[in-house]
Amino acid sequence: MVESRSKSSTRTDVTFHSLTVSEVEQAKDKIVAVYAAAFEGPPYNRTVEVAIDFADTLPRHARREAFRMIAARDDRAGQIVGFGYGYTAMPGQWWHDLVAQVMSAEQRERWLSDAFELTELAVLPEYQGYGIGGRVHDLLLEALTQRTAVLSTIRQDTSAYRLYRKRDWGTLLDNMMFPNVIKPYRIMGKEINP
Repeated sequence: MVESRSKSSTRTDVTFHSLTVSEVEQAKDKIVAVYAAAFEGPPYNRTVEVAIDFADTLPRHARREAFRMIAARDDRAGQIVGFGYGYTAMPGQWWHDLVAQVMSAEQRERWLSDAFELTELAVLPEYQGYGIGGRVHDLLLEALTQRTAVLSTIRQDTSAYRLYRKRDWGTLLDNMMFPNVIKPYRIMGKEINP
């Protein structure tokens, strides 16, 4: 179990925990509530239906190879205030296959052949700006065995994009369009164990 305190937070008593699959299942409603709140406003403007889809997807993701989730908890409030998770990216997975289709053969070999997919990272709006997302990110990628990590983020100058850039993620594709999504996304990659 990973546990540490946020050093940059001046407003909350936040601890970070690695959750097992059963702990994810038990905390699913709390995790979905963080997701819904983090992504409901601009520029994401995700609907309640998207949060419901996330609630359905989360248990399936939790059973994927090398699944890892880090949850940030405000101990005083007794609530999850942020989380991040991912797993090994593999052929047959929705995101992997869509991204692989638009990558060159060289990109697929370099970035997807042995990759950790950072799938979601979310922090409640009132807890943003205190280093919580950065700490979740760092703990999530700590001690990965995969050669690379990959993710997608909306193609705008968001706090998430700035966090990734600060942590040496590079843009692999700049205009990824996912089915039924009207906004373009950036596909980003980071070497973990070159």
